[in-house]
Amino acid sequence: MHLKSYLFLLVILCCVNQADAQLNAQVTGDAIDQGNNCYTITQDQEFQVGGVWYNNPIDFDTDFTIFYQNNFGSRDLDGADGMALVFKDNPTPILGDPGGGLGYSGITPSLTIEFDTFQNADFGDPAGDHISIMRNGNPNHNLSTNLAGPVLAIDTNPDIEDGIAHDVRIEWDASTNTLSVFFDCLLRLTFTDNVKDTIFSGDNSVFFGFVGSTGGDTNIHEVCFNRVSFVDNLQLDDEVICENGEVQVDATIPSGITYSWSPTNGVSDPDSPNPILSPAETTTYTVTISDVCGETTTEELTVTVKSLITTEPVFNPVSPICEGDTLNPLPPTSEDQITGTWSPELNNSTTTTYTFTPLALECAPETTLVIEVIPSEIPTFTPVDPVCPGEFLADLPTISNNNITGTWTPAINNTVTTVYTFTPDLGQGCATSTTLEILITDPDIPTFNPIDPICVGETLQDLPITSNEGITGSWSPALNNMVTTLYLFEPDPGQCASDNVSLEIQVIPISQLSIDIDLSSEAFSQNQVAVINVSGGTGAYEFQLNNGDWRKENTFSNLQGCEDYEIRARETSGCSNIAAVNFRVLDYPKFFTPNGDFRNDSWNIECLKDQAEARISIYDRYGKMLAFINPSSLGWDGTYNGAFMPTNDYWFRVEYLNKEGQPKVFTSNFTLKR
Repeated sequence: MHLKSYLFLLVILCCVNQADAQLNAQVTGDAIDQGNNCYTITQDQEFQVGGVWYNNPIDFDTDFTIFYQNNFGSRDLDGADGMALVFKDNPTPILGDPGGGLGYSGITPSLTIEFDTFQNADFGDPAGDHISIMRNGNPNHNLSTNLAGPVLAIDTNPDIEDGIAHDVRIEWDASTNTLSVFFDCLLRLTFTDNVKDTIFSGDNSVFFGFVGSTGGDTNIHEVCFNRVSFVDNLQLDDEVICENGEVQVDATIPSGITYSWSPTNGVSDPDSPNPILSPAETTTYTVTISDVCGETTTEELTVTVKSLITTEPVFNPVSPICEGDTLNPLPPTSEDQITGTWSPELNNSTTTTYTFTPLALECAPETTLVIEVIPSEIPTFTPVDPVCPGEFLADLPTISNNNITGTWTPAINNTVTTVYTFTPDLGQGCATSTTLEILITDPDIPTFNPIDPICVGETLQDLPITSNEGITGSWSPALNNMVTTLYLFEPDPGQCASDNVSLEIQVIPISQLSIDIDLSSEAFSQNQVAVINVSGGTGAYEFQLNNGDWRKENTFSNLQGCEDYEIRARETSGCSNIAAVNFRVLDYPKFFTPNGDFRNDSWNIECLKDQAEARISIYDRYGKMLAFINPSSLGWDGTYNGAFMPTNDYWFRVEYLNKEGQPKVFTSNFTLKR
């Protein structure tokens, strides 16, 4: 970098800062720190009490002055209660009673300057906003603890709750033991007494703070410092800049009106409270401040100018590291004792250039340092195919495909899946460890489609030598179509397949079946039912009625009477004869039409024509027998003594033998239609 450019960058980055001064303050209660030595003592809310206390000691044997501003809010008729400056014998933050106690009531021993904005008649308060000097935390003006006042804060105006910051100056003259209170630049109250002895028992260290409160009536209460004569750190601090650098300082006080800086060389604005100072050499500046009361004060600060260092900070080089190795933090101080910071953050995964930026007041240039990160070399190996449990597994190679030597752990194991770690031998650069997993797989289980049972002696096809998964092998024993047999499949070698696979082929003997029919319903029933009973087989049958569909139910219902039926039965396996039986069921015609058209011209029960002994009697509705016929005859023609009987219902009585040969009688009716 060119020297002129470096010097300009150094000024911009390193040598601009802000000077501030603060009292040693601690807020308590409802108080809020606003910054810049300003505080909200209470907010505009009911029954608040707050304070700010300082651990800066005061010796009443020495003169001192305290300059500050108070804002008592903007409520007048319903505003309350005010603030107080309190001196006490220790720096511990404390609060007294709220409301009329103004936050100082009960603090003892103490010396209080009270600014009261509410009239408490019980305390002897005057009608206007007033000032008084009180002792030992008692706000009652009727008692001896009232040391001076009360007097109106403004002689011509009883109201100081006007939202304006009012200037307050407290002076102590140690030679005369006189305490003077100035309000808005005017002396309003004095009190003379050796308070160091009479109140603080000769204590050389007295501390001060501000308190305030509200009650049922409220106001905001604020305090801001101008300056304190006995507090060094309220003054401007000395500054250090680099050659060609600058610093902005702020001498602003709340009551300041005019500011004048001398000397003026290197001062951006001699009349500004916060100019930028850029001296060419070390310089002591004085600022003279005039406030609203015409008081003047001076502050001094020295700006020290340090020469620029033109040579870059020196650091020892860092040896290259392997990717992922530990990278120690870079030193914050160079070999030539220049302190600063490094950026970016350390990175042990890639080569990086790091920049060292000296601290602002080191007045030195930046420098860089490169740390080389050597990429890791990972050993590579050919993958090992999965093996079956117990299968031979060769030792892993001790030289990788990219010529890195090393050792493997743990020992080879051919019974369980294992991850093996390869550790390179030393002295091979940035070779890193790697892993290799060898899978020990569970054997594949061959599956085959089941073989349907066969009948004894039926042709049996050869079993497949390739499973559904593509596993090849052979079967034992030889096929046998005479007896049920369990066949075992033996996979061919090298297939990591289970050899515990079997297939059973059932060989069913030929059954000789016989059947009989059980007509479970009564003869001439409306629902004729036949139940088929089979013997001589396994019990797994199917049945057929009159060459219809085969079915597994052995019951047939709603059979038509006087028809011939054939029932057949067989084994569902097909391994049997087909047994058959013929039968008919008894029924009768429900009507006939003797009109000479040769269709239904006579009525008879043809189902009984083979029973020569069967007899049928026919009656009219009154029980008169009209005819007596034999089932083997043509039947009744619908006449009585040669006369045509009319359309009507007629009754009959039939005497017959059931299938067991037992005599039976059945009666019912039919209809004659003309």
